[in-house]
Amino acid sequence: MTGDDQDTSPAEALTIQAKIEAVMQEFYNEERWESIFMFSSEGLLMASCGNSPDYKLENILEFNVSLINTIQHLDHHMPVNEMTVREKRGKMIVFHYFDAWGEKLSLAAVVSGKKGFRRALGRLVKVIQSLD
Repeated sequence: MTGDDQDTSPAEALTIQAKIEAVMQEFYNEERWESIFMFSSEGLLMASCGNSPDYKLENILEFNVSLINTIQHLDHHMPVNEMTVREKRGKMIVFHYFDAWGEKLSLAAVVSGKKGFRRALGRLVKVIQSLD
């Protein structure tokens, strides 16, 4: 890899991240969710949008990392594309799993449970995969 290649790769990654976050912001503006985060298969934050008053990034990150082994184990026996945790007040944390860039990524969305979110998550995943 030449020095020129190294200079362009981070810019391309930032462009993709900016595109993902812009799409997330569009859905956020429609009040589909309080916050949404995209994580790599290792649990690293790749993109985010919004700020849930009840669930901060650190909480979602810990939860996501704790689910990684479970999802990998289940994928061998029963492929999983979504896990939902519903709290007593009706709010949900939805972990949506999908393939892009040769790895299993996850979107973690904090939703109120009052508006439909699955179609919006599906559209967001398709946009992310089209950046592949």
